Amino acid sequence: MRRHAARVYVPSAVPVRALLVSRLLVLAAGVAGALIVGRRAGWSTFDPTKLTVHLGAVGNILAAPAVRWDSIHYLAIAVGGYPTSASTPFFPFYPLLVRALGFVLGSDPVAGIVISLVAFWVALTLLHRLTALELGSRAADATVLLLAFAPLSFFFSAVYTESLFLALSLGSFYAARRGRWKLAAGLGGVAAATRVTGILLALPLTIIYLQERRRPDRGVAWLLLVPAGLAAYLGFLAIKGYGVLAPIREQIVGHQHQMAGSLETVVAAVRAAAAGLRWIGAQPIYSPSIGGALAPGAESMLLFAVLAIAVAALVAAFRRLPIAYGAYGLVALFAVTWSPVANQPLQSLDRYALTIFPLWMAAGAWLSERRLTRGAVLVSAALLAFWTFQFASWTWVA
Repeated sequence: MRRHAARVYVPSAVPVRALLVSRLLVLAAGVAGALIVGRRAGWSTFDPTKLTVHLGAVGNILAAPAVRWDSIHYLAIAVGGYPTSASTPFFPFYPLLVRALGFVLGSDPVAGIVISLVAFWVALTLLHRLTALELGSRAADATVLLLAFAPLSFFFSAVYTESLFLALSLGSFYAARRGRWKLAAGLGGVAAATRVTGILLALPLTIIYLQERRRPDRGVAWLLLVPAGLAAYLGFLAIKGYGVLAPIREQIVGHQHQMAGSLETVVAAVRAAAAGLRWIGAQPIYSPSIGGALAPGAESMLLFAVLAIAVAALVAAFRRLPIAYGAYGLVALFAVTWSPVANQPLQSLDRYALTIFPLWMAAGAWLSERRLTRGAVLVSAALLAFWTFQFASWTWVA
């Protein structure tokens, strides 16, 4: 493991400033979407209990950038648990927090937004510290700005698991880098109870541990807490009678995922992007509806571009960062491309990539060294406003 013993972390205001400015942009764009467009035709299918209606006219507008799509599932689980297996792909730790804080605040949607915002602040702070430790303060500033203003970073303040999972993952890594193994393993276990990909933290934590200790000792047993987080949830599902594979089964049946593997996904994505390129000019690129903002061909091309950028960032991560970071980025990228959707092989890749933080660290270092950070952030901020507007008006985004 590379060490930077002489590198002393200097506290920075960049994470807080990035959080405040980016969330004001998200709020403004989301309110604009709710006011100008309102609700796309067919929205009620995805909000069967009319939760957003019950928020009231003003409440719905203010919550527009945060309470849409999967948010409805998490809020339903917070209230009623798992009455059927259909909701089992949505892991329990986040809705448990929402339920607990919602009891105190008197509103589960408000609780979800508060949890996401606080978790995002923690995540940006930890990301800055970790990047400064490995790559220096300039790269840390750039990385935090890139992530805060990423085109889909509105998910970090929505009632989604993105910010909580990112905070837990970064906390686990940072604790491991500081040799605090009980904390690192515990946070990894909670991450695995937040999203299935949390189990992947076991690999980089093991790598860091072995590089620190040279050979296994009794302390390595603490790393079993990471898979224990996932095992606890799957055991609960077995007790409920849904079966330990219920989340996978529901992804296949209910969400049209195919367990095809990453290689087949990439091949299908190349074909989809090529088909989309042939359609350019023959159909409008921007075609907003409940199904998405872009025409399917344009969406396929965009997602393939995201994959190409992610792969380039992964290569840079292996070159610039200790091996544990590259290993985590690799297995995470494999995981999010393992189960393609029939009509859109890389569906949601742009959202899933938000939490693969080694990619953002490598990108931040690359841009900061070439003094391209400001331009990249300005372009990202414009795209963030665009996609938040779409999301708030019930246009499907990732």
